[in-house]
Amino acid sequence: MTKEKTIIELMKDSDNDAILELSHRCPQHGVISGYPDRSPEFNRIHKLISNDSYHMVARKGSKLVGAFGVVYTNLKYRDQEFNSAYLMDLKVDPEFQRSTLAYRLIKKTVDHMLEKGTNMAIATFLKNNEYSLIFTRNRADMPVARYLGDFRIFSIVPLFKKKVSGKFEIGHPDAADIPALVNLYNSFYSKYKLAPGMTEGILKYYTENIEGMGLEQIWVARSDKQIKAVVCAWEEDHYKCWQVERMNLPMKTISFLLRALGLVMKVPAPLREKSSFKHISLVLSAHDNCVEGVADILRTINNYYRGRDYTILQTHFNARDPVNTALKGLMGFAVNAEVHIFTKEKELAENIAAGEGLVHFEWPMFI
Repeated sequence: MTKEKTIIELMKDSDNDAILELSHRCPQHGVISGYPDRSPEFNRIHKLISNDSYHMVARKGSKLVGAFGVVYTNLKYRDQEFNSAYLMDLKVDPEFQRSTLAYRLIKKTVDHMLEKGTNMAIATFLKNNEYSLIFTRNRADMPVARYLGDFRIFSIVPLFKKKVSGKFEIGHPDAADIPALVNLYNSFYSKYKLAPGMTEGILKYYTENIEGMGLEQIWVARSDKQIKAVVCAWEEDHYKCWQVERMNLPMKTISFLLRALGLVMKVPAPLREKSSFKHISLVLSAHDNCVEGVADILRTINNYYRGRDYTILQTHFNARDPVNTALKGLMGFAVNAEVHIFTKEKELAENIAAGEGLVHFEWPMFI
């Protein structure tokens, strides 16, 4: 009997159910062990971000045993814009996790990416991830990675009402505010050595085509009628919910306390093993040298979602960014993710990594 070969190729529309099921077999482990459930359509949000986005899958006979994805988004470096690839969604069936399948998936995905003419790629992964060395060591002619720093993923648990300073008028923008928001974003992004760019077309596309990201989900802080800070509370459950498989003892204790407190006060939806929870992604943040405005927006959002169906409100800030002080006093927990860059021109990656300043990424990097 002939042994079945493992075939690696581009994902097909007919693979949707199989890749969703693969995700269920590949939980991420930490204080909460679980997986992102993108039912009913796994790659819907990826295609909304860019039609160039794709997933490579590995098949063993009729079974899908691995997947790796690329989503495209814009990044700017020294006024040069790159259609950059973000490497994501590495999934390997537990039966194959001690094999070379992960490396083969990455190699095939990167080869396809280079064939498409991509000249910049970004990979993020949680600290101490077992697959990190595959990304960061030059192996079999794969591009060399350069470390760009850590991002701090802080999950706010909106348990207590938080005081807002009152120095700003907090509310939602309207269509007439879009030009001012675009100017604020671009001024803010220009302070980083590598960051996205923003146009009226991009912002309108996000607010009109990405569910849960409308203008009514964007919060601004105004002073003297000028927008000083902005944060979008993206209701990402339109595309992804988190399925909890297991929790460590401290998280089980917190979940128990939330259920008990829910009898007498407003609390976020508690976590339960073998069930899903919804979260808010706090994205598209920017400020005009006004971290205090960001802090007031985050506290306002905390108060707004307190007692609602969302369990956590999640930020993704560069670990060295002063904006992290805006989270002071908010209840939650944090994990760090490493960021590495790959470029076709080795010198470009080295210049970006060695250059002064921080990098800033937006929500397409964290879906």
